[in-house]
Amino acid sequence: MGGSLENVDTGEDADFDEGGSFALALELRYAKGDDRYYQLWYSRQGSEVNDGLVSHDVDIEYLHIGGTLPFGGYEHAQPYFAAGLGATRFSSSAAGADDRTHFSGSMAFGLAVPLGKNVALRFEARGYLTAVDTNSAFFCRSDTAGGVCRIVASGSTIFQAETVAGIAFRF
Repeated sequence: MGGSLENVDTGEDADFDEGGSFALALELRYAKGDDRYYQLWYSRQGSEVNDGLVSHDVDIEYLHIGGTLPFGGYEHAQPYFAAGLGATRFSSSAAGADDRTHFSGSMAFGLAVPLGKNVALRFEARGYLTAVDTNSAFFCRSDTAGGVCRIVASGSTIFQAETVAGIAFRF
């Protein structure tokens, strides 16, 4: 959910539509007996953005390296904090459109509810902040007729958030 680009040509916001997302986390224990983990996080959201004339399908992908840090000592559920740094890729299904990749970071708060020794339910809310150039062009293409960019955005960051529910397996 969230995220918008301000079109410098029209001054209007081009909002990313809310949509479903998919996430995968691979974690490696920091040290034996420690509950902290290194984390490799991947998330993908299919969305649409309207440039004022037409809607464009866009995939937004995050790849972050970071970690998780539990806090509190609860018997039936373990809250945790997670953070990561990496990249965000914006890709459009429009013919000839260029993908854009930008530096990003994420922070999350979650809750792991054990179902057994090696299985837990996880619930998480994660926010992403993507750094973009002051004037970034999105959904650009060039061909024999020349180049065109559908949205030239102003601003320096894009914020998005997602909520995730899933199952964690340890082995």
